[in-house]
Amino acid sequence: LPPPPPSPRTTATPYGTTHRVHMADMSTGDMGGGAFVAPVDVPGGLPADDAGLGPGFIRQSRHPSAAFFHLFFKSLALLVYMFSGLFGFDFIFVCVICILLLAFDFWTVKNVTGRLLVGLRWWNYVKEDGTNEWVFESLENMSEVNANDSRVFWMGLYVPVAVWTGLLVIDTLKLQFQWLIVVFIALSMHVANIIGYTKCSSDAKAKMKNMMDQGTAGFSAMKMFAGSSAVQSAFSGLFGGNSSSQTQSVVV
Repeated sequence: LPPPPPSPRTTATPYGTTHRVHMADMSTGDMGGGAFVAPVDVPGGLPADDAGLGPGFIRQSRHPSAAFFHLFFKSLALLVYMFSGLFGFDFIFVCVICILLLAFDFWTVKNVTGRLLVGLRWWNYVKEDGTNEWVFESLENMSEVNANDSRVFWMGLYVPVAVWTGLLVIDTLKLQFQWLIVVFIALSMHVANIIGYTKCSSDAKAKMKNMMDQGTAGFSAMKMFAGSSAVQSAFSGLFGGNSSSQTQSVVV
């Protein structure tokens, strides 16, 4: 007899095995087969849709596309800025390309990757009286954030700032002051996202601490109520009276 076909629940790849679960099997309890409906990613396995996208730390992300584009635009802007001289590009061309890439990166990080990778989102607007107001959004349970996604996100914010700061020093020492325009624009956009997400993260931690304090206070109040003498005497009188009456009936 020919060997049976491989099970559709596992797919061998050069990086490991992607596990897939049949939604029909989960709903009916029959694990013997059936039509494949949709893949479900198992924690620790490769993503079902983007298994071949980017390096290992991106493939391990819950949102590989978001992790990829979180690093793509800022990396491309740095490459264009540092190696444009090898191809003879003039300053205007490099400046326009870098500013466009930095703008794409700022919008992507602010509106997409922060929400998907670390469960945070921020924005700032000017009120009618001229004051700025910060608005923060975050997951109710920040423990749901994947550790790899969080590491990719925050390193993607801080590492480019360090690189652009080094380029600022180099261009200043070389007296290439016109290139500082691109450097200052890059630093301003990256630092704006860092400030916004740092404030948003602090706000999320404060909300989590407040929820934990409220839960602890509620548990303590219930414990004090259950341990009060009045409650104990009421329960002892209720159950004690029943037991005494039953004892008297047995004696009679």
